[in-house]
Amino acid sequence: MFWKDTKGLMDLKPSSKIGLTAFLIIAGIGYLLGFMNIYLTYNLLDQSPGLSIKDIQIAFWGARESTQLEKSIDASMRSYLKTDNDHTAVKNWIQAGGKEEDFTPVKEIFDASCNSCHSAEAKVAGVVLVGFEDVKQTLAQDTGKSFPRLVSISHTHLLPTAAVIFLLVLIFSFTRYSEIVKVIVIGFSFFALVLDVGSWWLAKLAPWLSVLVILGGASLGLSFFLLVVLPLYEIWIKKKG
Repeated sequence: MFWKDTKGLMDLKPSSKIGLTAFLIIAGIGYLLGFMNIYLTYNLLDQSPGLSIKDIQIAFWGARESTQLEKSIDASMRSYLKTDNDHTAVKNWIQAGGKEEDFTPVKEIFDASCNSCHSAEAKVAGVVLVGFEDVKQTLAQDTGKSFPRLVSISHTHLLPTAAVIFLLVLIFSFTRYSEIVKVIVIGFSFFALVLDVGSWWLAKLAPWLSVLVILGGASLGLSFFLLVVLPLYEIWIKKKG
């Protein structure tokens, strides 16, 4: 088998080294962009800069003293509202009870700022903000990500990430690192992926389990680091011997 009888990556032809290096770097950049997307999506949920345990709790368990709409306009949707006055107007409407007779100014704000994504046709994240009856559904208590939403993000995250990790593992299998190192790194990488996705479901059960989301994300980041850096080290730096 190739992982038992490999000559390592340092003996590859220059063209193969360049190709593998390009893939490894792109995979690493892809992970960093994914992390940046997570950071930008969740870092303001607790109204404070920086990604914290509280942000994760709000995302998965929910801000149960608040509504779904209020959480959104305080975080991910805040940048889409054209002015601070628009944000204040929507907040005041929600806190005043979200009454239909006062909805017209709020509808104008949503039409101008939100409904390119939250129309009945686009329906991004399953949310529509066109009429009062649509918006009324977002005024329920915020209980974090719904079951359908968790299924959706788990599916879209798990399969592509597993495919990338498999390719990285395949490359790593051709290295000259010892069998024990390979077993540890490869096993840890797939465990990290399961922990990363599984922690989202656990965080939905209780707020204190949100720490597992941080642990899962850190583990997956470490696995990408090892699977990218160790082969690159062997390709370009490690001496034969």
